Amino acid sequence: MTDRHAQVRATARSRRRALRLVTAGVVAVAVGAAVPAAAGAAPIDTTHGTTPARTFTKAPNADPRISQLLTARATTSRFGSAFSGAVVDAASGKVVWTRNGNTGLMPASTTKLVTATDALAVFGSGHRFTTRVKRGTAADQVYLVGSGDPAFSSSQLTALAKTTAAAMKAAGRTTVRVYADDSLFPAPTLATGWRSTYIPADTTWLRALDVDGRQNADTSIDAAKLFAGKLKTYGLTVSSVARGKVASNAPVLASSAGQTVGQIISTMMLNSDNEHAESLHRLVGIQLGYGNTWSAARSAQSYRMAQEGLSISALYDGSGLSRSDRLTSLQLARIVSNVFEPANATRLGLLRSDAGLPIAGRTGTLQAAYGRFTAPTSSCAAGLVHAKTGTLTDAATLAGWVVGTDGRVKTFAFVVNGLKVTTTLKQDIDMLAATVAGCY
Repeated sequence: MTDRHAQVRATARSRRRALRLVTAGVVAVAVGAAVPAAAGAAPIDTTHGTTPARTFTKAPNADPRISQLLTARATTSRFGSAFSGAVVDAASGKVVWTRNGNTGLMPASTTKLVTATDALAVFGSGHRFTTRVKRGTAADQVYLVGSGDPAFSSSQLTALAKTTAAAMKAAGRTTVRVYADDSLFPAPTLATGWRSTYIPADTTWLRALDVDGRQNADTSIDAAKLFAGKLKTYGLTVSSVARGKVASNAPVLASSAGQTVGQIISTMMLNSDNEHAESLHRLVGIQLGYGNTWSAARSAQSYRMAQEGLSISALYDGSGLSRSDRLTSLQLARIVSNVFEPANATRLGLLRSDAGLPIAGRTGTLQAAYGRFTAPTSSCAAGLVHAKTGTLTDAATLAGWVVGTDGRVKTFAFVVNGLKVTTTLKQDIDMLAATVAGCY
């Protein structure tokens, strides 16, 4: 087992095209009633939609009960010796409870909280990546230029081909040579801490061209061949397909803007999509001027987290697949708390919505079908907890937020390393989240 839940991984490939079509609808229409704001904090943003929560009457401070019960329940017999846990009051920043809170452990896919925060802050949720077709120096050369858009779709490819064919015919050309320009990203390599088995089991080689998230050893050439096929349906003859780089100022024949960054992040967070995460991670590095390599993306990541008031020095990718990644539970809980800062209500609002994080027992990697929040110790928190999961062979993590019984937002993170990840272990972590919710 690696990063993705086994059942999610088994079905994600065949569902990817459908997910791209429906994610926009999820983000656009998932507008519900607001959950209560934490005392002293800005109201929780409902632009992206939030799950209605419990109605609160005057309640005592929930923190002492949370602390007492977590201390009793977060035992070594359940979670081993490599455990880090933390709960933070979002409005005040007060640490409600922690055990080994400053111990860095493998965070697995909770790393995607960092990637999502960076992408939202740098690009904004409404930004779209544009894939273009350009003409080469020779009149018969056509270049499909990758933008790094992880959600680039076959419907976009079809539209590009139709416009390109019309332009070439208008110029008197019926035979063309097609090139894949994926030079935005360098030739793919493994990230520090990646096992060679991760490809193709958990992700693909990172390239700037990929259609519908297709699993292919060379997604760029695959995209170019698909493009060539589309051109043929619109009356052109394609004499060759190859990789090549076109001049930045070459004439544009066609262009297509893809999904919004918010929609891409929604897919990434709900389904723990590694390809989406690594593309966004790399694009942030490029946008901030650090460059397009793993090292450059890591530097940009450290810079961005410093802007959020956090020191992050041991992350090597954007997905959390790296076994060299290290985050503490307090860092993860603070990353989530930043979402509730009044100044971040607009730019990071997606991450406190139904479209931004899986809902306990309901959506994404926290669906009841995967055994999450179904046990007697956690089922009471179904529909209340919003959190990102993380799973490696020997790492299980959960980081997110919930409104406590006192009406205040509590952010939390629980990180377990060194144990075989089983359904029982995940349900025990769910129990800790239910404890923070105050219903168990």
